[in-house]
Amino acid sequence: GKSGFQKLLEPQLPQLPGIAPYRVVLGNVKDKLERSRRRLELLLEDVACDYDPLDYYETADQLLEPLLLCYESLQSYGSGVLADGRLADLIRRVATFGMVLMKLDLRQESGRHADTLDAITTYLDMGTYSEWDEEKKLDFLTRELKGKRPLVPVSIEVPADVKEVLDTFQIAAELGSDSLGAYVISMASSASDVLAVELLQKDARLAATGELGRACPGGTLRVVPLFETVKDLREAGSVIRKLLSIDWYHEHVIKNHNGHQEVMVGYSDSGKDAGRFTAAWELYKAQEDVVAACNDYGIKVTLFHGRGGSIGRGGGPTYLAIQSQPPGSVMGTLRSTEQGEMVEAKFGLPQIAVRQLEIYTTAVLLATLRPPLPP
Repeated sequence: GKSGFQKLLEPQLPQLPGIAPYRVVLGNVKDKLERSRRRLELLLEDVACDYDPLDYYETADQLLEPLLLCYESLQSYGSGVLADGRLADLIRRVATFGMVLMKLDLRQESGRHADTLDAITTYLDMGTYSEWDEEKKLDFLTRELKGKRPLVPVSIEVPADVKEVLDTFQIAAELGSDSLGAYVISMASSASDVLAVELLQKDARLAATGELGRACPGGTLRVVPLFETVKDLREAGSVIRKLLSIDWYHEHVIKNHNGHQEVMVGYSDSGKDAGRFTAAWELYKAQEDVVAACNDYGIKVTLFHGRGGSIGRGGGPTYLAIQSQPPGSVMGTLRSTEQGEMVEAKFGLPQIAVRQLEIYTTAVLLATLRPPLPP
């Protein structure tokens, strides 16, 4: 049978005698990439751009397809040396950075989401969301999440700070998870904090698909609660248990996030709250508890460490810090923030950056394969 490469070329080849087939394919890739860039420039300038979706790349997979075809074709004709050179490098770059270079996280405080839901429930004459107890909040949120209709009426008039929250969700729906990473909820303290974000996110996606009549790009953003005060860290495990016991949420994590939950723990606020030693112990216990909760429900967990550069904000030697995480909490995956002032120091020079990434990789592999003994 014909290879995918030949099929891709057939319409273009007869008119082009003597032209190398790879050049034809990659010429198209180059044109489409230039149009993709131009389209993004126009969007940034708020100018309408009416390119046909066939003229540009929207996702990394669309760009990978012709590159992988060239790669497989070269390999099959015995030119593996060429395939594994600059072409393989390019394929790795596309797979790593996609069309957007870096995914940005969104971060907002839990109180702002409660204010936003207050505005909506008050407008709909349902009462004041933030005055309800946790059970009533969860009932309301799961009922709305299972429903098919949007919650926020188009006609709603809201204060500026609520509008900002709603606008952020709107943009997130339009960009989707191809451009954005996690939605982090700072000062999270209950299961309803997470479901509130899921609901606002679902609502914005419904509105976006309704108006434009098309699917949102990428998936829904993963929602990451950030536990930072000692009180919240002590509750973290039971909050995650509560969340995963809700059928809608459990199914959503399995279906939309490959059965993977991310949980963030904050070092600087817990340190300010309780002092360094107490904070370290509370962080340790909270992580143990969160890991146990996720294991009980068969969900994989990534712990996201919000540490600062200075010791008081959870800084210190990366290698030792990762090695001292609770057993079973680093299962091949770990996420960590690097504070602005440390980025330059750790990643400013190529050789040092490579060394830093080696330290991270080694520590994560060791913590996974040979976890420390429990205290």
